[in-house]
Amino acid sequence: MAPGGLALALNQQESHSSSRSVLSVSELTREIKLNLESSFSNLWVVGELSNVSRPPSGHLYFTLKDQNAQLPGVMFRSATRHLRFQPGDGLAVLVWGHVTVYEPRGAYQIRVERMEPRGKGALQIAFEQLKEKLAREGLFDAARKRALPLLPRRIGIVTSPTGAAIRDICRVLHRRFPNLEVLVYPAQVQGDLAAAEISQGIRVLNRLGGFDALIVARGGGSFEDLWSFNEESVARAIASSGIPIVSAVGHEVDFTIADFVADVRAPTPSAAAEMVVEKKEHLVERVSRLEGRLDRAMAGRMAELRARTNRIVSHRAFAAALHAFEMKAQRLDEVVYRGRAILDRRLSGIERQLAILARRLEAKRVDRQIAQARAGLERLAARLGGAGTRVVQTTGRSIAELVAKLETLSPLAVLGRGYGLVWSAQGKLLRDATEATVGEVLRIDLHRGGLGCRVENVRPQGEKENDDERDSR
Repeated sequence: MAPGGLALALNQQESHSSSRSVLSVSELTREIKLNLESSFSNLWVVGELSNVSRPPSGHLYFTLKDQNAQLPGVMFRSATRHLRFQPGDGLAVLVWGHVTVYEPRGAYQIRVERMEPRGKGALQIAFEQLKEKLAREGLFDAARKRALPLLPRRIGIVTSPTGAAIRDICRVLHRRFPNLEVLVYPAQVQGDLAAAEISQGIRVLNRLGGFDALIVARGGGSFEDLWSFNEESVARAIASSGIPIVSAVGHEVDFTIADFVADVRAPTPSAAAEMVVEKKEHLVERVSRLEGRLDRAMAGRMAELRARTNRIVSHRAFAAALHAFEMKAQRLDEVVYRGRAILDRRLSGIERQLAILARRLEAKRVDRQIAQARAGLERLAARLGGAGTRVVQTTGRSIAELVAKLETLSPLAVLGRGYGLVWSAQGKLLRDATEATVGEVLRIDLHRGGLGCRVENVRPQGEKENDDERDSR
């Protein structure tokens, strides 16, 4: 090639190089971002959620996919505040948002502003999720439900002061109990602020105190209208209330989370008032039934106590003591009888001797003999008196000894010396410590009265008392 031709080629190459447009990676990504976001905005996209995560920032990250493709997605905290349900893996959703480019990774994603579940509505899913959560925590358990008072003196109501519900409740309460004190806490029952005001009303009335029952109520409406009573804050406030709560929301076919948590669920506000305050006729009938039950219970208890007393009296321990007493009494009667017989024979003999002496005196009629006879008679009389005294004293001592022995053998005398009779719950007289069990309730009969005791420990015969037992005394 000629020198002139080479120079021309070099000049053409330099001119072509200076006309090229060169972009950096950031510039190219920005261009793609501008074109992509301007072309794909305000989109509705349907898909299935996967890889759902929600870090402490409150943002929601996920992948939206179908059977052929997947798309990363993000929903920032400002948008997640409006979610009524909890997104999770496998949930089919319909999202609205914009396609954006995340420049640090050069990846495109969809920024979601709204999310709705496919199939069931968002509110229905939120209802079921909260219901399942609170049920796991035990807030619906029947064991924590409290009964309403029989005759309330003061009732608190949380509801709208202008709605039909408060009018229905007050009408029923006034008809059944005109002097009942009622305090209404005004609260919105529909709208964004309703849940907060209802929860606050429950807490305020609990702090005021003096209420026998609370009614949380509103009239009928759509599922969305009643949603305030499905909020978790309202459920928590009802569960933490120290006052029994009646939930009366909507009509009989409407069920809310508040109904499940409350102590009593009323189908309507009017029914709530009827549940809280019974009619006089119903109350009289109820008192009559309770009176009949009390009479039957008392009669049964008296029969049980009478039978138990008979069993105790007929127990062989008392029977043996009674038999021993009867034997001693019979022996005493025999001793007295023998003493009287001996005394009668002695007196008969003396009388016979006196008769003989009298006949001899009558026959002799001698003064000396009379004097001797008189002296003998006096001696015999003295002997008779001494013998009678001795017989009486001997008999008295025998009787006293028998009485003393009888008193010694009497169970009452043993009890008077500080001893007691220990009976099991079945009426068995205990003679061995091992016949009782720890925790068993025993009855101890003392000289005066008795005791009901519970066994704390059992020490068999021969086992030493430990320090803990001495300290417990």
